[in-house]
Amino acid sequence: MDHNDNLPTRAAYRRSLNRQKKHFYKRWWFWTLIVIIVLAGGGVAGMKMTATGPFAKTSKVLKQKKTTKKKKVVNKSGVTFAQYSGIFLNESSGTPIATVQRLLGKPSATSTSNANNVKTEINTWNTVDNGDLGSNLKVTFANGHAISKAISGLKVVRSEKLGMDAYSSVQNGMQESTILNNVGKPNGYSESFNSDKTSKSYTYSSGVSGSTGANFVVNFTNETVSGKSQTGMK
Repeated sequence: MDHNDNLPTRAAYRRSLNRQKKHFYKRWWFWTLIVIIVLAGGGVAGMKMTATGPFAKTSKVLKQKKTTKKKKVVNKSGVTFAQYSGIFLNESSGTPIATVQRLLGKPSATSTSNANNVKTEINTWNTVDNGDLGSNLKVTFANGHAISKAISGLKVVRSEKLGMDAYSSVQNGMQESTILNNVGKPNGYSESFNSDKTSKSYTYSSGVSGSTGANFVVNFTNETVSGKSQTGMK
């Protein structure tokens, strides 16, 4: 037998060679890989469109922070003594009326008058922090600047009643700080500014010996006692 009879024919050899050189895009594994890539890409796109996950929450928080507006804060419990003390009095540079209303809120009542080309306005706030029934704050403005103020009805706890001995101990020329140390805190304060002179008064109305409504007032000029008066004391 001729050994050439065991060799494949040329046609069979070509078919075998074509099968070996089959294009990659006709392979099953190529299309399986394509399907996996498409599915993975669709999932990522879906995440971006729905904006879910921790990044979406962070984005919402940042937007809220940017759009948040500052709100005016007013003490709901009422005007405090610290706010009263912070009002500066002066005919030309006292605290402006707009500033006082922004800090204390809308006044409970207002009244205006005009005299000698000067516009005077009185603002009253009827709610005072740690205040008794009927307590209030009044501020007077001249041409838009605070020139006087008064706060009344503050609650004060006293260790003993204030009698005529306490009233008699108040003498002209005493310092304002001495009265506070010897007699205690008053239930009301008032202060005014006029021609470079500051006038004050303290009103003592709780724990005062005498008839109903008994009280006494101490007046100060430039921080020293300049006068006093009492009503119903015994």
